[in-house]
Amino acid sequence: MGEIDSAALAARVGENELAHGTLRVWDAIAISVSVLAPGMAMLLNTSGVAIAAGGSTPLAFLLGGIACLALAFVVIGFTRRMASAGYAYTYASRSLGKSAGFVAGWLYFFGMICFVPMTMSGVGYLAADLTHTSPKLWILFFFIGMALFVLLSVIRIRVTTRTQLLVGAITVAVIVIVDLVTTAKGGSHGQAPSAFSFNHTLQGGFTGVFYGIIFGVTSYIGFETAADFGEETANPRRYIPIAIICATGFAIVFYLWTTYSMAIGFGVKNGAAWANDPVALKTIASTFVTPWVGTLVEIGGMCSAFIVSVACATAGARTLFAMGREDVLPSWFGRTHPRFRTPVNASLAVAAVAVVMALLIGYPLSDSAFGNAFSNYYFWATTGTLVIIVVYIMICLGGIVFFWRTRASRRWNVLSHVVVPVIGAVVFGAALYGSVHPTPAGILKWTPYVGLAWLVIGIGAVLWLRAQRPGAVARIGSILGEEGGEDAALLDTRPVS
Repeated sequence: MGEIDSAALAARVGENELAHGTLRVWDAIAISVSVLAPGMAMLLNTSGVAIAAGGSTPLAFLLGGIACLALAFVVIGFTRRMASAGYAYTYASRSLGKSAGFVAGWLYFFGMICFVPMTMSGVGYLAADLTHTSPKLWILFFFIGMALFVLLSVIRIRVTTRTQLLVGAITVAVIVIVDLVTTAKGGSHGQAPSAFSFNHTLQGGFTGVFYGIIFGVTSYIGFETAADFGEETANPRRYIPIAIICATGFAIVFYLWTTYSMAIGFGVKNGAAWANDPVALKTIASTFVTPWVGTLVEIGGMCSAFIVSVACATAGARTLFAMGREDVLPSWFGRTHPRFRTPVNASLAVAAVAVVMALLIGYPLSDSAFGNAFSNYYFWATTGTLVIIVVYIMICLGGIVFFWRTRASRRWNVLSHVVVPVIGAVVFGAALYGSVHPTPAGILKWTPYVGLAWLVIGIGAVLWLRAQRPGAVARIGSILGEEGGEDAALLDTRPVS
């Protein structure tokens, strides 16, 4: 991967452009909502939160939502100025510096790749459960799902997003019915606003809630993913902020209502039963509505898990693509399909790595307390969330720097451009702390070390690039989409009066 001059880089970018302007506002919304995977999140993630947060699980989701709302504001501030594949990589490089941009991209694509074996293992488990086959056959359904993923990730992105929107809408509609009925019936013991307090945790007040935020944040991750498709979206500086606002607002309302209905369904003092039920939402649906609706919830959760696997893989692939075309990773990643204009090489690499990760944790390193499929699910969910949270903190802090640098061209004020990003960074930081102290049980105790090792390797890689290939470092975050590229350059260089 040798040095290349600007003309050669421009020529290569021209040959490997993404499909510009093919996505509309509904496609952008579909991307963000599909990575949120509301059906899967409410079916599979809430039990992971309840392990620590118990009946206070809704509070964990509320705090996670506040942090994500603050981050959404920061991302929108960036998006109005620039459109790029690999948003975190580009935004961090434009605010915190080239090296920080590389590290952000390095962590972001790894985090997104972690969610592929996680979610596809969920698909495998749910498919085996729905077909009443042996749980050991989860791996068969995993490979069937991966084959379909490769197909969807290579074809035109607009086809994929429309599929995501349809599946997501149907799944959410079914869960809303469950929420309505459960809330109207008052659950097991009546309404309980105390579900939004620290009083019903299983691991002690604040500690239980902040540990639970890790899986709470896992459920929110992806609300900003439309920014990764800035180059493929028509009018991205308008449509992507709309998509992020819609996805974030929807997620907060939907998650709070659903976790509240589950809390009163089990009873806020019976968080242990919630924590021990891997498909708790199905149980609530079967109990308070009817068993066949519970089955629909599980089917919707399985479809949602598959869609989010595709969405996370495509988001991770676009960050790999952005880094590859700027030559800070092998240029092979920066090549697109000649017909569909999708980052085919990066997508295939994500698929291959995801399979290895799933086989490694699903078999030789699995935890008997979780089982094969859920060892994958919880291990990679925790690892991926830890590294993504670091990226989110970087983006929040980077937003403060970026807003200050461009204050002459915006209505800058300390509340919006300093306090809000700080709130996001603080809550994410609390979640990060809560995930490592006290030490998680079983194989989850290794997740912080995996994330830390990846971070150290990334820092080492960028130091090597700075020493051996400074020209490549100088190009980090330099390529923007047609929409907003010149405007971003103008606004970023406008002198402060």
